[in-house]
Amino acid sequence: MTVTKTNSNTYNLKVYIPKEIRPKMGIKGNHFVKRYKTRKEAKEAELEILTKIHQLENGEDILLSKTNDILFSEFFNNIWWDSYKAGQTTSTTKPPTQVTIDNTKTVFRKHILPMFGNYSINFLNQNKQVVLNLMTAKAEEYANFKVIRSYVNSIFDWAEELEYIESNRLSKTIKRIKATKKLKLQDSKNEEDLYLSSEELQDWFDVFREDLENDKLSLKDYVLFFTTFILSDRKSESYALHWKNIDLANAQIDLRHALDKYKNVKSTKGNKKTIFSIPSYLVSLLSEWKKQQKYELAKFGIMQTSDQLVFTYIDTKGNVNSPLHVD
Repeated sequence: MTVTKTNSNTYNLKVYIPKEIRPKMGIKGNHFVKRYKTRKEAKEAELEILTKIHQLENGEDILLSKTNDILFSEFFNNIWWDSYKAGQTTSTTKPPTQVTIDNTKTVFRKHILPMFGNYSINFLNQNKQVVLNLMTAKAEEYANFKVIRSYVNSIFDWAEELEYIESNRLSKTIKRIKATKKLKLQDSKNEEDLYLSSEELQDWFDVFREDLENDKLSLKDYVLFFTTFILSDRKSESYALHWKNIDLANAQIDLRHALDKYKNVKSTKGNKKTIFSIPSYLVSLLSEWKKQQKYELAKFGIMQTSDQLVFTYIDTKGNVNSPLHVD
């Protein structure tokens, strides 16, 4: 048995486990190995493991019920989920946003729980081949497999943290599973299919302009399209533009926010803040739209200010001046 200090100032615990009691402790290797933040934690864990070994060698029962019995679905719902929402299951400094929480729940409901929900945490941790087979099949059908891989690994890391299992034995196995579906999709795309030629792009512009002139497209939609094209931004970022972000006199747009799926303002991806110079044609379009929007808002008793969103609509509930929906 050894507690050694690592180069990263943590402490590595290594304890030999007698062969005859390894199955009872849920360990298949010769040793229990785990890293701790402090020497005190490592020594306490060492004492606990040695006590378990002594009890098992003397035929005593030890409390491994939570280690062996809890189902994956129970652990997710009753243990991991609240910790995840509180931001405790990752090393990030902030808890996840409501949008991320909702997306995570969908991934578990549609993909992860149908795979693992009825297996116990301990069974899966001790049967790598079962996990490998199920997740390899999922990687064949689901393109965003890296998200599933990350969440499954997080479940077992948290189970280790709370001592439902001695260690996460699946981490290396899970990392080896390739995102097959995504790779196949990437290989099937020809480079030339990803872009429009200059002639095709001009034809596209011409059709949009014709639709505007023939009242098949509103001025707002045309300006939104052209703004997003010029900025080459995400639509959620165009949706978050306020008039205070647009300097028509100096032909500049200050892009620093986006809207989430619930129409809440958030930072852009990577917290980027960029000032774009825009062509005179877009300046003209935005000026025209600003005048028209002011007139339309006035009909509802709304004054256009610098805090007014550039692009809004009347939603299905009749709410006027509603932010555009990202989806």
